[in-house]
Amino acid sequence: MIRIGVIVAHNSLQDVLPIKEQLKERCELTFFTYKKLSEIKPLYLENYLFFDAVVMNGLAHLVLQSSNVIYQIPTYYYMANERDFYKKLFHISRKYPNLDFSKVTFDFSGYTDLIKLEELYLKNEEAHIIHLDITDKFYEELLERHIELNRSGKVDLSITAFSNILDKLSEQDVNVELITASPETILEVFEKVILEVRHKQLSESIMAIGEITGDALIPSKIENTNAEFNQSLLHTTLLEYSKKNHLTMIIQKQSVHFEIFTSQKDLQTMTNNFSQDALVEVLSENLPFAINIGWGVGQNIDEARKKAHIANHEAQQQEKPSFIMTESGQLISPNTEEKVVLQMTEETPELQRLSEKLNISLLLIQKILSVIEKTNTNELSSADIALHLDITIRSSNRILNELESKGVAELIYKKHEKLRGRPKKFYKINFHQGES
Repeated sequence: MIRIGVIVAHNSLQDVLPIKEQLKERCELTFFTYKKLSEIKPLYLENYLFFDAVVMNGLAHLVLQSSNVIYQIPTYYYMANERDFYKKLFHISRKYPNLDFSKVTFDFSGYTDLIKLEELYLKNEEAHIIHLDITDKFYEELLERHIELNRSGKVDLSITAFSNILDKLSEQDVNVELITASPETILEVFEKVILEVRHKQLSESIMAIGEITGDALIPSKIENTNAEFNQSLLHTTLLEYSKKNHLTMIIQKQSVHFEIFTSQKDLQTMTNNFSQDALVEVLSENLPFAINIGWGVGQNIDEARKKAHIANHEAQQQEKPSFIMTESGQLISPNTEEKVVLQMTEETPELQRLSEKLNISLLLIQKILSVIEKTNTNELSSADIALHLDITIRSSNRILNELESKGVAELIYKKHEKLRGRPKKFYKINFHQGES
């Protein structure tokens, strides 16, 4: 169950408690109350690690912001919005039918930008609005200003957003009304928090697997003793990297390769959102041999492992250190000057049958179909294939020759109007043509 810590003024606890009953099936709430502003920062810093999210009132948020506290987990705050303000103002006008607003003071102009308090006064009227900086003496200074205005006769009614001064104002015979966030407003904030935490948990629960291969890890390709030493060195380097960067990684040695089990969240951290594979850089610096890493992201181990294998194969084919296949099927090459991103066509039984019938790898078919979709044409040159797959012209020609030999690519020539010389070679690709 989602755990949410709630920081609230001591005298406002009763306003938030009903939320606990409403949300008891969806989250567990723990309340922390403060009487002094100096208590807010310790309450947050000493407790946030025990929760999935924190919710607080607007004043607590302002205190933490003024203290330059950086929120490390989803952190939201609530305050009276424009709807709450005018609803309360309506009730006040009904309660005090002869109220003269020129003799009313407000103390929360800096608390929200939604409400332009000056607009409530006539042009010639003095606006009794209390502006105070957030300091440890905030409550004391606020009380002093309210009492001073009341005793001077300038004000008959104080409207405050701060429940912790209510009792002391009443003790001084100050007529006071409290404006707070309504239950509906508070509930809306909690709904947003729950939604964000669920999205975060879903992202963290998505599996990511890395497949690490290299000739130096295979005993049959080098001396057995060297292969064992290389495997041990790789394993040690992976463990040190995981510990140093506080990552959750399970490392398993398979027969001729290694697998890393982690989460999509940690993979995004390692690769700076799939743009730069930091692990590849560390391994390159610490290992005396070359490796390839294929990362796969999926809803379960089988899906992630399959994508990792495809990504690793792609890294080997293109002689790049790593590739990532995302949950949506994007094949990404990080650690390049211009990140290569290819949206792979979804694997279907029809494509599988086509692959078997033509004796062409399913991955190659998916890649060519992705280029066709990206360029919006099935007439491609070797330069087109090379550009979109980030391979050499030579490799591109080899692919097109293979497709032509299988009967799914037809050589055509195109002469561009603005270019001189011989027409350029293009291939018209139609995979279904090869089925006939």
